[in-house]
Amino acid sequence: MMSRILLVDAYSQIFRLFYAIRQLTSANGEPANALYGIARLLLQLDTDFPSEYGAFVFDKGKCLRRTAIHPEYKAQRPPMPEELRCQTQRIHDWVEAFGWKTVEREGFEADDLLAGIAGERGEGTVRIITGDKDLGQLVKDGEVLLLRPGNAKKPWEEIGEKEVEEKFGVAPSQVCDYLSLLGDAVDNIPGIPGCGAKTAAKLLKEYGTIDNMLGHLEEMPAGKLRDTLASERTRLLKNRELVRLDTPLPEDWNGIQSITRRRPDWHRLLELCDKEGFKSIAAEIHKRSIPQQLTLDL
Repeated sequence: MMSRILLVDAYSQIFRLFYAIRQLTSANGEPANALYGIARLLLQLDTDFPSEYGAFVFDKGKCLRRTAIHPEYKAQRPPMPEELRCQTQRIHDWVEAFGWKTVEREGFEADDLLAGIAGERGEGTVRIITGDKDLGQLVKDGEVLLLRPGNAKKPWEEIGEKEVEEKFGVAPSQVCDYLSLLGDAVDNIPGIPGCGAKTAAKLLKEYGTIDNMLGHLEEMPAGKLRDTLASERTRLLKNRELVRLDTPLPEDWNGIQSITRRRPDWHRLLELCDKEGFKSIAAEIHKRSIPQQLTLDL
């Protein structure tokens, strides 16, 4: 499947593979489970998703804008396990050897960078490989689609507007407001008491947006929900600022051309395989013919 731009939410995939593959070590005895999973993913992407542009996008440091709004934002998250931390530079090496660019900036979350890059897409479709529900707010058929790794029978699940609405009960343009009502325990964002998934979707179906809902509270039936929404107005608006994706890119961003994909460096990859002891991946690389010239998906 050809995409003009293919982006990978790097840590969403690294953590997924770290916990999916256990007790795998390199030839030197170092933890290598996440690295092996990423190497397999890279092989799969080279076959399944040729693209003109592509990047693995990483978080780096704290997002100062969000912690200024809510100091407890993501505060409950444990530090990265040392068994994973020692693999991160090696993962970067593999990603770059496969011809991908890596994008990370201090103080920027990957979600925001992904949103910003997608906003510069020009013509064609951007596909983002992620498991992060926040990115549902970017989905627009023909412009931005999400991809989720699947299984042997269905390797990829493509998520467009229909799939977002089936999952959340709201349109992609309403996902930010939906998550603002619901909260997000993973990011330590408290939801509005008594407002679960069905209630949040119902409110947005009726009022469209948080702003419109808050502007018509007096028209709601009297009761606990109306009282809660009125008393939690400040929290709700704060939540929206936390969930909203920032699209301005860093000042040193050099445009979409800076993430042009290159052909994999097969010789370098075989060296990395030998270093890690990845014999099955080395055998797969040996089978690969000269990579086809990446073409533009218009």
